[in-house]
Amino acid sequence: MPKRTRYRFSIEGKPLYPHIKLTREKFPRLLATRVIADDNAEYFGAFLNRTNARMLLDFLNRTFRLRSCDIEIDGSFNYPCTMHYKRRCVAPCVRDLTTWEKYDEVVWLVRLFLLNDRPLFGSVLSSKITEASSRLDFETAATLRDILQSVEEYWKNLRRSVWLDGTSDTFSFRVTDLGMDVILISQKGRRILGERIFSFVNADESDAEQAISEVIEQFYQFHLPKEIRISVMPLNKAELERVLSQRIGRKPRIVLLTEKNRKISTDRAVNRSSAELDVKRSIMRLEPTKMLQSLKREFKLALAPQRVTAIDVSHISGTDQVAASVSWVNGRMDPGVSSHWQSESVSEVGSIKEFVERLVASRQGNESELFVVDGGPAQLNAALGTDLPNNISMISAVKPAGDHESIAYFLTANKSRIEFDITNEVHRLLQLLRDEAHDYANAVHRDTRDYSNYYRMAEALPSLTETERRKVLAAFGSISKVVAATAADIGVLLTADRATSAAADLERFRVGATPPVQPLVVPTRLQEENGAAEDLRPIST
Repeated sequence: MPKRTRYRFSIEGKPLYPHIKLTREKFPRLLATRVIADDNAEYFGAFLNRTNARMLLDFLNRTFRLRSCDIEIDGSFNYPCTMHYKRRCVAPCVRDLTTWEKYDEVVWLVRLFLLNDRPLFGSVLSSKITEASSRLDFETAATLRDILQSVEEYWKNLRRSVWLDGTSDTFSFRVTDLGMDVILISQKGRRILGERIFSFVNADESDAEQAISEVIEQFYQFHLPKEIRISVMPLNKAELERVLSQRIGRKPRIVLLTEKNRKISTDRAVNRSSAELDVKRSIMRLEPTKMLQSLKREFKLALAPQRVTAIDVSHISGTDQVAASVSWVNGRMDPGVSSHWQSESVSEVGSIKEFVERLVASRQGNESELFVVDGGPAQLNAALGTDLPNNISMISAVKPAGDHESIAYFLTANKSRIEFDITNEVHRLLQLLRDEAHDYANAVHRDTRDYSNYYRMAEALPSLTETERRKVLAAFGSISKVVAATAADIGVLLTADRATSAAADLERFRVGATPPVQPLVVPTRLQEENGAAEDLRPIST
């Protein structure tokens, strides 16, 4: 008879190894995540090691150029955001730059690549290149050829391999006063690629066989390693092998861990993971509602904030001030509340005061909110100089001298000082928000400075579509020559009515009657907000 078990062990919602999520939207996005959710999205993975997974995310964004913004896409934009000019997005927000059909073709290629079906990927892409060339669509053919060359170069670099077909996974367990921890170590040879721990409260050693069996069954959703080593034999090995074979398409190799096949490197990794878990358990863990109540108590706020917003200002030697904010609501970042503004003020404190005034004026209703300003007493005083309603509180995060990454302490509105504590989850949340606002402000500042020239054509010819503007620029060779063009010159390139509109645009531009067009910078993200993927930001090679 099979062994009687007390309850089912579930790893649902718990962080796994890095996966790539393809969202189920009209124009899908690619997001890194460690959590597999029942959200109708497509998941690919797992991918290891963490560094290579981050490089993979950058490669996907750079090569296939799916959108990374969270804005509503309806094709109504007159010109694209800076991500398009960085060659990181095909700009589905601009109807005449791409279509849903073309975007969907790229999504299909992304699927084939992430499935690591190399023969099919190469065959499909080569066929599409031939088709595009035969209909004289050489621009599309060149784009697809660039993708094929990039992918082939990626595959050639074995050091960047993230697929886990050749790994060995070892499952062991330990029992503590809290229950049982199932420990997974993945490695290639002696090299440790990844570690995961799944904890089950009140379980004991008698539950080990069932716990490990169910962790294995739930963990391998999209991949299988070369070998699975286990410290105790599963309850029903044959059934487990059947389930995994049916799911993945090949039979798993499951072996019992013995002294002969045990690796010293694996034992060391298990011991290290166990020690790290003990440290993490000593750190406070709070649910979002409890965290907000903790914020109220620790910072002596009149109300527990329903929203927390971090504010930062970026500038170069006091000039070109850019302010930005990011918000946290109900346990997750809220891109719909993120905003930025380019200030004409010559001082950072002046920009902060004006930006806070704008944010306060934009708020609707009486939702309680905490603003966290990056800076010391001067920045906090500037923010407090705004006429704040009773539902908005203010604190600042003060950096240590010479260290722009850390936080030394917080200042409250009454100038009370609260020392930063890395083990305090509330403090870590505020640091994460401050860092997000800082990165956002820097990105806006950098993109505004580096990509302003790309928007000169939109400023000179606002009545034309982006495709028409590019056609005109290609014909004349430079913006200065476009501005100097006559109606007759433009008429050679466009229909009569479009040429008339363009000539009128240029006349207004020459006399300075055209409103300036600032580079369009939108918040972007390549990590799932609730996917335990904060450390999976893409890195370029």
